Amino acid sequence: MECGLYFLGTMSKEIFIFCASLLIILSLLAIPGGEPVTAQLFICSPFIFLLGIPHGAIDNVLYTRNKRVKNTEFLIVYSSIVLLNVALWFILPEIAYVLFLLISAYHFGQSQFTHHFKGQKILHQVFFMSWGLCIISALILFNLSELELIVKSYDEFAVFESVHYRPIFLSVFIVSSLITLTGLIFLRYKNVFSNDTVIIELLVLGLILFSFYLMPIIIGFTLYFVILHSLKVLNEEYRYLKKTGVIQSLTSFVKLLTPFSLISLLGLFLLFGLIHFGILKISFGYCVLIMISSITLPHVFVMDKFYHLLFTTKFYGQS
Repeated sequence: MECGLYFLGTMSKEIFIFCASLLIILSLLAIPGGEPVTAQLFICSPFIFLLGIPHGAIDNVLYTRNKRVKNTEFLIVYSSIVLLNVALWFILPEIAYVLFLLISAYHFGQSQFTHHFKGQKILHQVFFMSWGLCIISALILFNLSELELIVKSYDEFAVFESVHYRPIFLSVFIVSSLITLTGLIFLRYKNVFSNDTVIIELLVLGLILFSFYLMPIIIGFTLYFVILHSLKVLNEEYRYLKKTGVIQSLTSFVKLLTPFSLISLLGLFLLFGLIHFGILKISFGYCVLIMISSITLPHVFVMDKFYHLLFTTKFYGQS
C-alpha cells in the first residue's frame, strides 16, 4: 500500500508538471509571428537531450544486474540489434515503421502500469498493449494532416503513405480505447486498482489525448515522452539502484547516466554532420526516426527484464 501511495503522489506531481507545460507551450505557440516548426524544435530538443535520451543510458547496468553477462557481451548484442534494425529500415521501411509503433506501444503501456502488479501475466500484457496502442494511434490519427505534409515534403517518408490510412488508425484507436476502459473497470472490480487509481489513470489518458489533439505532433509527443514516461522511468531506475547500493546519491546517478548519454548525443551530431555535408543522403527527420527506432528496440527488452527484476526483488509492493 505504501508503494502504491508513493506512486500516486509521484503521478500527481507528473500530472501537475504536464498540465503546466501544456499551458506554457500553448501560450508560446500562440505568440503572433512565431513559427510553429522553429518553436517545436526550440522547445523539444533540450528536454529530449536532457531527459529523453538519458532514461535509456544505463541499459547495460540494468540488464547485467544479477546476471552472468559481461558488460562487453551485452554491448555487442545491443549494438548488433541496433544495426540489424537500421538495416531493416533500408530494406523494408514499412515493416520497420510498424514494428517501431507496436513495440513503443507495449513499452509505454508497461511503463505506465507495471508498478500496479506483482507480475506480468498475459492479461496484464494485453492491457499494456491496448493502452499503448490507444495513445500511439491517437498521436497519428490526430496529426494525419501534418504527417501528410511531411510525407509530401520528403521522399523517404513517402513509403509511409500507405501505412497512414485513416480508417485503420481510427479502428485501432476505438478498439484499443474500449479494451483499455474495460481493463480499468475489470481491474477495479478485482480490487487491483482503487477508485483513486482509476480516476488518476483516466485523467492521465485524457490529458495525453488532449495534448495530442491540440498540439503539433513533435511537441505533443515530446510532452508525453519526457514528462509522463522518461521522468517516471528515471525515478524507478534511481530508486532501485539506490536501494540496491549501486549508487549513493543523485549525483552518482547522474554520473552513471552521463557516459552513454554523451555517446548517444555525439553519435547523433555525427550523423547530422554527415547529412549536412551530403555524405549521408537522407533527411534529418528520417535519420532521427531510424535512430530512435533502432535504440528503442533493444531498450524495450532491457526494460522488460528490469521490471521482472523489480518483481523478483519485491521492489513493488501491493498497490
